[in-house]
Amino acid sequence: MKSKAELPRRVESARNALITYIHDNGLSTGDRLPAYAKLRAEFGFGSQTIAAAVDSLCSLGVLEVRDKVGLFVADPHGGNLTGRTVAVAIRNLTGSAYAATLAGFIQKLLSEKNCRCLTFFQTTDPADSPSPALTEFPGLEQAVFEHRCDGIISLCEFSAADRKRLEHSGIPCCFIGDDDHETMPLSVVIEVKRFINDATAALKNSGCRKIIQLCASDEQLNLRGNTLPALVGSSYSGGAKIAGILLDMPENARPDGVVSDDDTIVSGMLAELIARQLPQIKYLPQVATIIHAELGETYPSDRMILFRQDIEKYASLAVDLLLDVLKGCDPEKKQLSYRFNPVQ
Repeated sequence: MKSKAELPRRVESARNALITYIHDNGLSTGDRLPAYAKLRAEFGFGSQTIAAAVDSLCSLGVLEVRDKVGLFVADPHGGNLTGRTVAVAIRNLTGSAYAATLAGFIQKLLSEKNCRCLTFFQTTDPADSPSPALTEFPGLEQAVFEHRCDGIISLCEFSAADRKRLEHSGIPCCFIGDDDHETMPLSVVIEVKRFINDATAALKNSGCRKIIQLCASDEQLNLRGNTLPALVGSSYSGGAKIAGILLDMPENARPDGVVSDDDTIVSGMLAELIARQLPQIKYLPQVATIIHAELGETYPSDRMILFRQDIEKYASLAVDLLLDVLKGCDPEKKQLSYRFNPVQ
């Protein structure tokens, strides 16, 4: 028997379609599949292609043919085969535990849904290319336009030109990202702007009067569009530099409240503030930020207002939304939102 890699592409596609049909319809051992003629019409393959795919699945113990009776499921998990193939486009992961965790959850959830995951990494700097082209993810453009994947989950918003190319390709793409970006037709939007407003209100309610926000870049600051004064610094080292700026300010000019959706910048700022003032810490602003429960995250300060970010939750929203579209369903909402909840 030929391995999957050795099967002709159309036979492999037909086999994937059969596996997908079994799992989408919740078929189990002993359940009967439709007649060959209906399978041909359902999947758009010829008789020989369907027969070859069935033969392959019978050899793997997934299906069995009962003479003069029909085609039946022998073991829906036989051969550990996957049905659909989903591409995952991931931003450059350097220094980002968040992005790595989100990508890991997406891959795990796709595997649990019987999907094969093809992962593509951005090779350019996200700061220089916030809306990257498909070509910045080596292999992704080829996978899309040779139809080697059924759908895409992207952790970044592609360029406008490539969004149109994807639309014309017929391969749906689900975007996961914050609301700094233009909302794509299929997306899970993380409500960062609402978080900034909620966190600012929480700081004011706790008595803070001089509140600033931390942003990773000037571009991000412009996209946020709020009126809070800001300091810009990217990653942990950027947070440490912000701490130096705060300590160099006159005491009466220092902010008493800081808001940021970037836990890495916050960690760098707090660690540097504490290290530079030891043994007696005289200045430590109250900080409203996010916390990732999945990462076991902690901060070196007890002056925190925390909002929980459930990475697995919105990874699951994106996976389910894309798979609903691939199954031919028409989701009532194709643009879902995720809101940060205060930690009680």
